[in-house]
Amino acid sequence: MPKPRSRTLPGEDANSIAGTRAIRRTCLVLREVGAAVNNGASLHHLVTATGMPKSSVHRYLEVLVQEGFIERDAQSGTYRLGARIVSLASNETPLLVWRARPYLERLRDRFDETVNLGILSGDNIVYLDIVESPKTVRLAARVGDRDMVHSTALGKAIAAALPEEEVRSLLQRTGLPRRTANTITRAADFMSHLELVRRHGFAIDDQENDIEGRCVAIAIPGARVQYAISVSGITSRFPMSKTADVAREMRQIVSELAEHSVPPIKAYP
Repeated sequence: MPKPRSRTLPGEDANSIAGTRAIRRTCLVLREVGAAVNNGASLHHLVTATGMPKSSVHRYLEVLVQEGFIERDAQSGTYRLGARIVSLASNETPLLVWRARPYLERLRDRFDETVNLGILSGDNIVYLDIVESPKTVRLAARVGDRDMVHSTALGKAIAAALPEEEVRSLLQRTGLPRRTANTITRAADFMSHLELVRRHGFAIDDQENDIEGRCVAIAIPGARVQYAISVSGITSRFPMSKTADVAREMRQIVSELAEHSVPPIKAYP
């Protein structure tokens, strides 16, 4: 008996059916990765959960990673939702980037140093917006670049606002690799350092991520997603004695940004 032919709707052809099937499978992979919020999703888990061949799952994952919708942890090999999917999932992110831009520019003009807006995405800091210093020699990442939490001021500022268990779990997954001689490489020391960040209300990267760089960051409180802004510069122009003044100005910026945001972001008291 001949096999029944696939039924097509008016206007459909084999290519459109195949395209729809690919979209559904992509959504299925995304759903399974999104459900694995604690330890990430392994390739084996995704193959079992989706019922698709390993080669097919791997192909979908490769495209999703390239597009930024999924991130792959280099150490564990597991997959998590990426920065792009976080942005799509929360109207707060694109609105905040748009509203923050003039405030970032104001900070840049005030100190002539690079200003960054970052988000915690998965286990890393992702740069959402960057306003570069007008100086010829400057520190500047690129939008979409990723950095470690433990060695950056952005990471420290956000980590200080998170529950302790969440931070310890993150550190256990990523480790604390040494970037420079000043990098904090022990979890206990990092947790103690976060107490100082909470006490002062701002975080400092003192040549911990780049031997020629110094950075001050402050978290944006009250947001559903973890954000922070930072001012970064080369050490010869940005001495430690200047960090408190920079932090004070950043606190004012965050308060004004919060006041003009809809829905409102909780400002500092």
